[in-house]
Amino acid sequence: MPRPRASRLDPERRQTLLAVAAEEFAEHGFDGASYNRILERAGFSKGVAYYYFEGKDDLYAAVLALTLDTLAQRFGAWQRPADADGFWRTLRERYFALTTHIVNDERSARLLRSMSQARTHPKLQEAWLRFEGPLVAWFQRVLADGRALGAVRGDVPESLLLTSLMGIGQATDGWLLEQWAHSGVPALQRGAEQVFSLFEDLLVPRPVGPPPAKRR
Repeated sequence: MPRPRASRLDPERRQTLLAVAAEEFAEHGFDGASYNRILERAGFSKGVAYYYFEGKDDLYAAVLALTLDTLAQRFGAWQRPADADGFWRTLRERYFALTTHIVNDERSARLLRSMSQARTHPKLQEAWLRFEGPLVAWFQRVLADGRALGAVRGDVPESLLLTSLMGIGQATDGWLLEQWAHSGVPALQRGAEQVFSLFEDLLVPRPVGPPPAKRR
C-alpha cells in the first residue's frame, strides 16, 4: 500500500502523478502499464517515487482508491427510501447514473474495466480487499433497507442474497464494459437494462402461496 508519507506529497505533484498513472493503467491495464513511462511523463525520478510509493502495484492501488472515492462522492451515500416503490426507483436511478458516468468519462470506464484484474491478480489482492469491504457494507445496508420496506425477498438468508448479488455484480460489470468496448454506447445501455432485470429477478419478493408440486 502507499507509504504513509505519500499523503505529504505536494498536492499538485500528487495530482499530476495520479492523473498520468490513471491514463497509463486505463490504456494498458495493470500488467501492460509501464511504471518507468508513468514516472517519466509525470516528471518523477525513481528515487523520489519510491519515497512515496513502493512500486507499480502501490501506485495502482492509489489510482483505484481515487477512482472509487470519486464515484462514491458523485453518487452520494445511500439513504433509505420511504417505501418499496421508492427503494426500486432509487436503486434504478443509482445504477443507471453509473452507466451514464461510464458513457461520459471514458478514462474512468477503462479504469473500471481494468479493475477486474485486481480481484484475481496476485499482486493486487491486498489492494482490492481494502476496497471490497466498504462495497460489501454498502450492499448489506441496501439489502437490509429493502427487506425492512418489503422490497427485497425474505425467504432466503440475507448472506445468500449478498453473495449472489456481489457475484452477479462482479460478473456483469466486466461483461457490460466489454459490450461498451466492442459495440459502443447502445450495447452498454441495452446490457444495463438486462443486468438490472437480473437484480430484480434475484431480489424481488416472491408471491406467497403453496409450494409447487414436485415432479415425479
